[in-house]
Amino acid sequence: MTSPPGTAHLASRRLLAGGHPLPRVEEVRTGPPGPGELRIRAAHSLVSPGTELHYLDRFVGTAQDFPLGYCSAGVVEAVGPGAPGFAVGDRVTAMGWGEAVHGDVVVVPYRLCRPVPDDMDLADAVVANLAATAVHAVDRAGLRPGDETAVVGAGMVGLLVAQITAARGHRTTVLDLRPDRARTAAALGLESHTGRDFPEDGAASPAEGGRCVFLCVTGEAGDTVAAAARWAARAPGRPRLVGVGRFTARVDFSVDLGNLDIRYAARCGAGYRDPSYARGLTEVTAPQGEGTVTENLQRALDLIGAGAIRPDLLRLPRLPLDRATEAYAELRERPAYPAVIFDYGSR
Repeated sequence: MTSPPGTAHLASRRLLAGGHPLPRVEEVRTGPPGPGELRIRAAHSLVSPGTELHYLDRFVGTAQDFPLGYCSAGVVEAVGPGAPGFAVGDRVTAMGWGEAVHGDVVVVPYRLCRPVPDDMDLADAVVANLAATAVHAVDRAGLRPGDETAVVGAGMVGLLVAQITAARGHRTTVLDLRPDRARTAAALGLESHTGRDFPEDGAASPAEGGRCVFLCVTGEAGDTVAAAARWAARAPGRPRLVGVGRFTARVDFSVDLGNLDIRYAARCGAGYRDPSYARGLTEVTAPQGEGTVTENLQRALDLIGAGAIRPDLLRLPRLPLDRATEAYAELRERPAYPAVIFDYGSR
């Protein structure tokens, strides 16, 4: 006797962290989707280096064993009850830590999924999941017409933030310590500089509007934060710093800072990591000027579709999951490319 479609447990591969600096691939069985969930046959998943390497390092030497990843794209093969707007065969992008993991088959709450247009490559669509984080960060900045922006750190999120602010008409400069990362920003049509020295003022200072610095960095960043505050303050409008990466910094609060706004952008919008919202059991209201995770994921897809975000120009390597250990080892060395896409077969 065979199980009804969508109810069987399927054998699949999954990438697991188990107390070591590098992950491993194991065979697992994935069950049917529950209420408010979709089961997706993955075509691609995207490594988010900052988050994933952080958790690998955090649990080194422990007995913790957990799946890695939160950005996947593929085809719906089963729809659980109470998951409106989706059908078997839909092409979707999906997100969610512990849900849209690196694996052949994933089960994801439907509000963390969005349909992918037929003319969009799923390898481009999978970038929308990190782009939703960038959309939320730009929302948190509260940019106004005439504002100038600088993005420190040309990793995945930094490059996505810079493309979004540039598409909105803001003069945008990307800074990175690595010349090859700065060249990637230049290939996207962005003004870029190697190092952490902000552009000189002079005639380049905005005639009106303020300056906002997005800190998409890791590690100790006290000097960078201080330099960003000084640069942002040399404009007529309100200076702002928006933290996006995982970093530490000492800030000497005094009147010398002026009326500086310091904000942090966590995750990708209201409702993320809220299981009830993600499965359609409750609603959330985003703060004014921001969006829910579902809205931000859709906005990110729309930006890719409009050409404002260009995943193809990032030249991300596409590797089979069996080469995951090699991929993470190389990402620890901070290569020219900011991320890796795992390829599970063309769809």
